[in-house]
Amino acid sequence: MDIKNRNRLLLDLKTSLFLPPFNEELYSTCTTDHQKSIREIQEIYKLRNDPELADKIKPIISLKIKDVERTKRVQLAYLMHRINKIQSQYFIDSGQLSNDHLDQLSKNEKDYYKFFDQLVKRYENDIETKVSQNIIPPSEVFIEVRVIKQIGNIITQDGDELDLEEGTQQLVKKSDVIKFLQEGSLVQI
Repeated sequence: MDIKNRNRLLLDLKTSLFLPPFNEELYSTCTTDHQKSIREIQEIYKLRNDPELADKIKPIISLKIKDVERTKRVQLAYLMHRINKIQSQYFIDSGQLSNDHLDQLSKNEKDYYKFFDQLVKRYENDIETKVSQNIIPPSEVFIEVRVIKQIGNIITQDGDELDLEEGTQQLVKKSDVIKFLQEGSLVQI
């Protein structure tokens, strides 16, 4: 079996940011090599009853079987890596793969993407929560902010009162002031 084909298949994955186009030709070549090795094993196995060859064929069959298993692992790793990339990119892109990413997928992978999208949407409907949004947990709970525009008193999520007067600097929970940060009334220091 051609080890170069297996290595090129895996190297394709390592050299791209998202996914390279599905390498149908190389994948098929690996499959053909795999099937050829299985046929060789079967032919060699037929010689097992020959007393002169019996001891010689055991190590050959053992090596051929390991080669076949290695090729299967490489092909499965190739497919699983692509599936995992599709799923993770789905959530990074908030449930919508870009056209550039879709162009890199094979027909079967596009079908899988549609199925996965339907599955996630059905699950979101069942639990009445959007899970496909790119939700990143805050890196900090408390942040230091400077008040740019007068806001006045606000009630925090904890029920405390917070006075946000223009020109003041305060340490606050990010979740309490995220709206004011987005509108520009506060800046994080």
